[in-house]
Amino acid sequence: MKKILVYSLCTAAALAVTSCGNKAATSITDQNDSISYAFGVMNGSGMAEAKSTGMYPELNDLDVDLYMKGLKESINSSKEQNSYYMGMAQGAQLRQFFERMSNDLGVEFDADIFMAAFEKSVKGDSALFIAPGVARGVYTSMLQQAQERKEQAELDSIAATPEAKANLEAGMAFLAAKEKEEGVKKTESGLLYKVIKEGRGEKIKANERVELSYVGKLINDTIFDQNPKTRFMPSQGIAGWKEGLQLMSPGAKYEFYIPAELAYGVRGAGDRVPSNSTLIFEVEVFNRVK
Repeated sequence: MKKILVYSLCTAAALAVTSCGNKAATSITDQNDSISYAFGVMNGSGMAEAKSTGMYPELNDLDVDLYMKGLKESINSSKEQNSYYMGMAQGAQLRQFFERMSNDLGVEFDADIFMAAFEKSVKGDSALFIAPGVARGVYTSMLQQAQERKEQAELDSIAATPEAKANLEAGMAFLAAKEKEEGVKKTESGLLYKVIKEGRGEKIKANERVELSYVGKLINDTIFDQNPKTRFMPSQGIAGWKEGLQLMSPGAKYEFYIPAELAYGVRGAGDRVPSNSTLIFEVEVFNRVK
């Protein structure tokens, strides 16, 4: 069986090599040669597929000849050179990481400052501006701040669009008119609601699951979501939904008029709820679910 396997691999390899035209043939004579060749084909074809499909952006601009040169030097290096090539490999990964952070979050890493801190730390130098025990916390905090700045910039950009501005103005006008209607009440947060039917018993708590029905509409009466019977917890919904449900008792039916900032805000919710949309929800609670 082993001989058959070796023969099959050798035959396949020989065909592949001879099909390469005038390139030097690779000598495959035993199992070690066969497994080496198969492993090379497996990895090489995997990289070729990854490059062609765009699976890894860092491969898009790959110079195969230069890559092969580096790979050959590294794989043929002596044990004494292992540390050097480990540094080269990690350096390449760090450069790609720095580029991603710049593109994704606008964080510009200074390679010289990083190298100075890295070298002192790896050599155990105690003369550091930031102690090892707090470095991770500082890094994580600053990365989070960068993420928040990016998200805020995205929100500001959306809020500045004509659609977002128009929706906000229309929503404010709608709420101002609705607030004057008989039977409409307003909470401190700005949520408006109207009691269609009162319920019985204690108000629903944030962590209680209830069975209910609801219809969600935009102020132009477009229905964006509805469910005749579902189970829900107030804590699972948007801020206006969470607050509104806790005003209700089992058996109650309310209508809520939710300002954009208590709904899906500037981002909206996909294609169904545009940016800065004021929402209307008609909700009927049937019972608590234990």
